Amino acid sequence: MIRRALFSLLAGFVFSAIFVFALPLPLISEGDFSPDLIPPVQEAAWTIRSEFPDPRLAKGPRVRCASALVVDNVAGEILYERDAHTRRPIASLTKLLTAMVFLESRVDLDSTAQITDEDAANSSRSYLRNGEILTLREFLYAALMTSDNRAARVLSRSAGITQEQFVERMNEKVRELGLDSTFVVEPTGLSELNVSTAFDCARLVNAAVQNHLIRHITQQREFTIQGRDRRHRTHRLANTNRLLYADYHFACAKTGYILEAGWCIAARATSPQGNDVTTVVLGAPSDGFRFGSLRNAINWAFALPTHRRANSRSEG
Repeated sequence: MIRRALFSLLAGFVFSAIFVFALPLPLISEGDFSPDLIPPVQEAAWTIRSEFPDPRLAKGPRVRCASALVVDNVAGEILYERDAHTRRPIASLTKLLTAMVFLESRVDLDSTAQITDEDAANSSRSYLRNGEILTLREFLYAALMTSDNRAARVLSRSAGITQEQFVERMNEKVRELGLDSTFVVEPTGLSELNVSTAFDCARLVNAAVQNHLIRHITQQREFTIQGRDRRHRTHRLANTNRLLYADYHFACAKTGYILEAGWCIAARATSPQGNDVTTVVLGAPSDGFRFGSLRNAINWAFALPTHRRANSRSEG
């Protein structure tokens, strides 16, 4: 059984590498493009694009995942979807919702908190040790950049309400955002009972990007945090979004993985040429396929004629 699992893992890695390195080069350059404000999107007005002038693009992007969605936020159109309304576990995409609810509590981000036994229990891998003291701002960076589960738990219990009330508030936020297929039971995403759809996840990342701090943190490649306990450990956080190291500008992005969910990512990418695309990949079979699918989807969407996008806008 162990030998078979190791063989499957090795095979997945090899095929993922082939998939990623066979991809075309990015079509955009990040440069100095860093908009201060990302305009809100009216998801209720999304329509499905049915015409593609270039037949080579009409087939859609090359993606390998269970569910996917590509939305042109400028035209208000769904460009591509695959099982976009099928409910699936969303793993650490949950942390976008956790961060939004935590920040709405208006706590002092420079105040400190300590990781407890409860935070550390069954929390998967973490750079953060039991007993470490950090500012809430640093815990927020750890939760959004490295998807740290201990950090997410600290945030949820530092919001001035009980854990149960925090989760209840998360589901109230879901209803406020109109995410009818989304439901969560805890703030980390470790539970397979945290479920949503590619459609709802696109709306979630579009809502999260409106918060300037979430937007800023998810754009960072690296960030260093310094413990306040007697050991003063220093941690260099590296963003789990590997495509930040390529020539893309992400307004906001969040990765996720648990066995039941597969490899997931929800991202909003923009370009100096005026492109603005939200892409969701759920249930990819490997890390490489997750980023390969996202990269292909962004390149494909940005290759679509821009004049069609402007015309669609005017047609209402």
